[in-house]
Amino acid sequence: MRKIGIFLTISIFLFIAVMAAMAQVKKQMPESKTMKVEPTIQLLSISKVKSPEMKTFLNKQVTIEGFYYDGSIPMVIDDIRRVYVDTPLPPDSYVPIVGPKPSGLKMGDKISITGTLLKPTPKDHPSVQKESVVIRIEKMEELKILQPSSLHIRTFPELRPSRPSADLPGRYAVLIAGGASHGSNHVRYWNDLKTMYNILRSNGYAAQRIYVIYADGVGRDSSMPVHYRATPETIALVFDQFSRTISGNDTLYIMLNDHGIPNGLCLWYVNMSSIDFARQVNKVRPRCTIIQMKQCYSGSFIPPLTGVARIIMSSCSSDQLSWSHSSLQFGEFTYWYFAALTGRKTDGSGNVNADANGDGKISILEAYNFARSNDKAPETPHFEDSGVAPAVSGPIPSGRDGYLSDNLYLTGWVGATGK
Repeated sequence: MRKIGIFLTISIFLFIAVMAAMAQVKKQMPESKTMKVEPTIQLLSISKVKSPEMKTFLNKQVTIEGFYYDGSIPMVIDDIRRVYVDTPLPPDSYVPIVGPKPSGLKMGDKISITGTLLKPTPKDHPSVQKESVVIRIEKMEELKILQPSSLHIRTFPELRPSRPSADLPGRYAVLIAGGASHGSNHVRYWNDLKTMYNILRSNGYAAQRIYVIYADGVGRDSSMPVHYRATPETIALVFDQFSRTISGNDTLYIMLNDHGIPNGLCLWYVNMSSIDFARQVNKVRPRCTIIQMKQCYSGSFIPPLTGVARIIMSSCSSDQLSWSHSSLQFGEFTYWYFAALTGRKTDGSGNVNADANGDGKISILEAYNFARSNDKAPETPHFEDSGVAPAVSGPIPSGRDGYLSDNLYLTGWVGATGK
């Protein structure tokens, strides 16, 4: 019994000594001002991270596998094929990446990323401020490439406007790409807009008569001015200005790009219906209006926009999605439409000849027919210029459609209509 008592006494003494030492160490340690990070949870799916269970994983180390994409904001996405269509990305399909990334990382690389799952902070880039969660990495080694990208993405030469002999009078344009959100605002929308901007400038459209309405109102680079953020209010403002300045002798070019929904256009965190957009266009009475649309379901805009002296083309029907070109740098339809107007592929990979009648110029009709016939995506371009619905697919002329656009070039009218 005596030995047991001695043993218990020693044990209690040692326990008290250890606890006192631990308390002293804790007291001497500086108080941490960083957020406590829990142990790593291995291999969560993106959909689970973005599910109602998300709060379970906040402020913890997690590992996620997916595909790297930075055509909008840097992210890990569950399926790279999602970014080929012009519908906004589902919120549960991607997680934005914050932090350093290894050199050589390419869009489409299959990756494994280990980092801390956090709510965005005011110190993060504005592009992720509206996201529900981000994954933050501290070291480049925390992002590993599991499988190289199979995408063939090439750097394309910058298209600079050639200098026309003079700016032509009576040429107006508005170029619109809403982007939908930071996460869905693909770089191809900016590329499409600035390519069309440069084509118009090369054909005599003065810079002061081209209005650019883009995403949050901030351009991706300095190659094209951006005048307004993409909202219904700014679109109304521009068409109000047009109604006061455009006369019956002028031409108006309208380009709609980016995401669409059935009977609607995605702007910047807001949508606009095809009916409301048509109301704005109807404020203006130029000699001719050219409307070229790229967004998903763009065919649904044709009926409310149909009118006298209007050329309307869409990249797809009213019930179809529109698609990116394989480079992810342009839309599929716009890639070929630009090629027709300029005589060379937009990515610099070769020349083309869309001059079907051999007159040395490319009419709006020739450009549309060339784009339609070369469009390889599962989309059906539609066309209308007779002023009478419905729109048609296939080669133009078709029925009453085609005469107006066959006599119109970006530089003006020719033939029987006069110049």
